[in-house]
Amino acid sequence: MEHNNLNFEAFAFTEHIDWGNAIVTNGTVGKSIEVPLILKANTNTNVVTDQEYKTHMRLLFIQGIDGTFNVFNVVYTTKDDSFNSSEKSFNILDIGSKYSGYITIQKSDTKIAFSGHYEKGKLLGLHNFDKDENKTNKLVCTYYVTVGSYTKCSSWVWYPDYSPGNLPPGYMPGISGPIYPEDPPPVDPCTAARNTSFIATDNGYLSAKATIMQASADGNEHSITLGSAFNGEYTQSPMNNGGTNGVQVNQNWPGAFGAMHNHPNNSPLSSGDIYAAVTLNKNNSDFTTSFIFTGGETYAIVVTDLAAAKAFVEAYPADISPTYPPEFPQVIFDQIQQVRDKLGESNEGRTKGIALVLDNNNAGITLMKQDNDGNFKRIKIQQTTNSDGSVTFSPAPCN
Repeated sequence: MEHNNLNFEAFAFTEHIDWGNAIVTNGTVGKSIEVPLILKANTNTNVVTDQEYKTHMRLLFIQGIDGTFNVFNVVYTTKDDSFNSSEKSFNILDIGSKYSGYITIQKSDTKIAFSGHYEKGKLLGLHNFDKDENKTNKLVCTYYVTVGSYTKCSSWVWYPDYSPGNLPPGYMPGISGPIYPEDPPPVDPCTAARNTSFIATDNGYLSAKATIMQASADGNEHSITLGSAFNGEYTQSPMNNGGTNGVQVNQNWPGAFGAMHNHPNNSPLSSGDIYAAVTLNKNNSDFTTSFIFTGGETYAIVVTDLAAAKAFVEAYPADISPTYPPEFPQVIFDQIQQVRDKLGESNEGRTKGIALVLDNNNAGITLMKQDNDGNFKRIKIQQTTNSDGSVTFSPAPCN
């Protein structure tokens, strides 16, 4: 491949592409290939102003589910003088426990897909990312080029694919694992609700839902897993057919990010659905969303803080029965029972009770319901103790 077919800004400062030292690794979806870029003499590039950091670049080829390769520029920025860009044991699929510095991935359209700060192989946080506002700071120069003694701010800005319908920063098929070796950063529940609403407009989602609803006439549960392809289109797994109280979820579908199933008995989302959602996300950090179709309504379970969700299920493991689906342990069950008479026995009322207790226990799980306009609304209940000791409950919608 000739580099003039791509738009990477680094090519303007590249002496040659070191094809002879290509690093080939098998990823979770397909193959990856990293090829060192050798910069011109007296040239240094960086994602930070600190000149003690040195930058090493590689072309990154990731094989998609269709067998074709997508191309990225991966930038390793570190103070480690022993770092060797041609070292074949070091790659984006296995950064190990020694690497400290930054890793930045640029797409072929010059946008940044990911930029993170690492210490001894662990992700400390996203580069120029504001967790509180759940967005990147696009006003900060994040890429500098030095030729000789002259340094300028490049036009290469932090612009991740964090928008509805796309995978979050760094979550690209085949390389999501090494980008987030630890739990991914929390997602604002209101942002998650907007993203979920967007997913529900996609033809892939609508087609999968229609398939399940048609099959549900047999009185059993059915499940389809949704995946995201490189071109942004949603894919759907073959449907799994279950029984009256459960169905297996396909966890191995390429690009999986969500699953859907029906409740043939029109029951509300269950404790088993909650624990299953966390398990899916623990096994695959992309797999954040579960959709439940019941009683003519659609609900969603979204793990918005995996670290908190893992802590919740560890502190309150499900009660397992050989004949019934997993149930909340007694202490959580009792908390839900205490508010059911206040919030009602409808599916929505019972879901509100579960949402309230999950929030009170910092479970990192956001429950949602789709409204008549097709938008998913976060279910959050504000519990207020009045001066006379009575307790009132009120909805806390997103702004």
